[in-house]
Amino acid sequence: MENQDLINQVQEMFTDLASIIDVPAIQSNRVDVYIKAEDLLIATEKLRTNDWGYLITISAYDTIDDAGNPQIGLIYHFGEEGVICSLRLFLPHSERVIESICPIIPSATVYERECMELFGIDFKNTSDRSKLLLPEDWPDGVYPMLKSFTGLSESDLANMEG
Repeated sequence: MENQDLINQVQEMFTDLASIIDVPAIQSNRVDVYIKAEDLLIATEKLRTNDWGYLITISAYDTIDDAGNPQIGLIYHFGEEGVICSLRLFLPHSERVIESICPIIPSATVYERECMELFGIDFKNTSDRSKLLLPEDWPDGVYPMLKSFTGLSESDLANMEG
């Protein structure tokens, strides 16, 4: 299938759910679908039921909204042939909670675990909450990929093994 046909499929799937659907001029093989956080499971299920692609990864980043409020951006990257569909959503820093997509795509657990420990995102109903990258004795509530992270305190370092 041609890339444009795959992009058209995504646009048709999400006309009723997305606030914005964008094909960046510099990446004509990518379609960005902006959704509300509460619509993530519906959007993921749409891709699955339409047999559109596979989950490539989940990316998170610390950013601000148009009013200057801190938020976390989440991007769920799906691939189908030569096209990438990116489901994009935002969580306020004060409430970094979202439903897990593991009930739909079990392999998402590795990406969710990474986002949990590096950004402090709580994935409700995820299948695995164990550490993935950070040491087991890493202090709770310290998320090294947040812009506010300035390093571990002396007491945190003293409490860690090794």
